[in-house]
Amino acid sequence: MGTLKEEVNKKLSHIFHDIKDLQRTVIHLREGQRKTEDTKVSNWLRLGKDVSSKWTGPGAVEEIQDQREKRW
Repeated sequence: MGTLKEEVNKKLSHIFHDIKDLQRTVIHLREGQRKTEDTKVSNWLRLGKDVSSKWTGPGAVEEIQDQREKRW
Protein backbone atom coordinates (compact mmCIF):
# COMPACT_ATOMS: atom_id res chain seq x y z
CA MET A 1 0.00 0.00 0.00
CA GLY A 2 1.35 3.41 -1.01
CA THR A 3 1.19 6.76 0.60
CA LEU A 4 -2.00 8.76 0.77
CA LYS A 5 -0.80 10.97 -2.05
CA GLU A 6 -0.08 7.94 -4.27
CA GLU A 7 -3.49 6.42 -3.52
CA VAL A 8 -5.28 9.68 -4.30
CA ASN A 9 -3.33 10.07 -7.55
CA LYS A 10 -4.15 6.49 -8.51
CA LYS A 11 -7.87 6.99 -7.86
CA LEU A 12 -7.86 10.30 -9.74
CA SER A 13 -6.17 8.59 -12.66
CA HIS A 14 -8.95 6.00 -12.74
CA ILE A 15 -11.60 8.72 -12.56
CA PHE A 16 -9.99 10.65 -15.44
CA HIS A 17 -9.84 7.45 -17.47
CA ASP A 18 -13.56 6.83 -16.84
CA ILE A 19 -14.38 10.43 -17.83
CA LYS A 20 -12.48 9.99 -21.12
CA ASP A 21 -14.45 6.80 -21.80
CA LEU A 22 -17.71 8.65 -21.10
CA GLN A 23 -16.69 11.45 -23.45
CA ARG A 24 -15.98 8.95 -26.23
CA THR A 25 -19.35 7.27 -25.65
CA VAL A 26 -21.23 10.59 -25.74
CA ILE A 27 -19.47 11.63 -28.95
CA HIS A 28 -20.28 8.27 -30.54
CA LEU A 29 -23.96 8.49 -29.52
CA ARG A 30 -24.24 12.08 -30.79
CA GLU A 31 -22.81 11.08 -34.16
CA GLY A 32 -25.37 8.30 -34.46
CA GLN A 33 -28.18 10.67 -33.50
CA ARG A 34 -26.96 13.26 -36.01
CA LYS A 35 -26.94 10.67 -38.79
CA THR A 36 -30.50 9.65 -37.89
CA GLU A 37 -31.63 13.29 -37.90
CA ASP A 38 -29.91 13.91 -41.24
CA THR A 39 -31.68 10.90 -42.71
CA LYS A 40 -35.06 12.14 -41.46
CA VAL A 41 -34.47 15.59 -42.92
CA SER A 42 -33.40 14.10 -46.26
CA ASN A 43 -36.50 11.91 -46.33
CA TRP A 44 -38.77 14.91 -45.67
CA LEU A 45 -37.08 16.97 -48.38
CA ARG A 46 -37.39 14.13 -50.88
CA LEU A 47 -41.04 13.59 -49.93
CA GLY A 48 -41.70 17.32 -50.35
CA LYS A 49 -40.26 17.25 -53.86
CA ASP A 50 -42.34 14.18 -54.73
CA VAL A 51 -45.55 15.78 -53.49
CA SER A 52 -44.77 19.12 -55.15
CA SER A 53 -44.17 17.47 -58.51
CA LYS A 54 -47.54 15.66 -58.34
CA TRP A 55 -49.57 18.54 -56.89
CA THR A 56 -52.41 19.72 -59.14
CA GLY A 57 -54.25 21.98 -56.71
CA PRO A 58 -53.81 25.70 -56.16
CA GLY A 59 -50.38 27.10 -55.38
CA ALA A 60 -49.41 28.03 -51.84
CA VAL A 61 -49.87 31.78 -52.42
CA GLU A 62 -53.33 31.29 -53.93
CA GLU A 63 -54.32 28.94 -51.11
CA ILE A 64 -53.30 31.48 -48.46
CA GLN A 65 -55.14 34.29 -50.27
CA ASP A 66 -58.28 32.13 -50.46
CA GLN A 67 -58.08 31.42 -46.73
CA ARG A 68 -57.65 35.12 -45.90
CA GLU A 69 -60.60 36.05 -48.05
CA LYS A 70 -62.61 33.11 -46.67
CA ARG A 71 -63.15 31.62 -50.15
CA TRP A 72 -63.59 28.00 -49.18
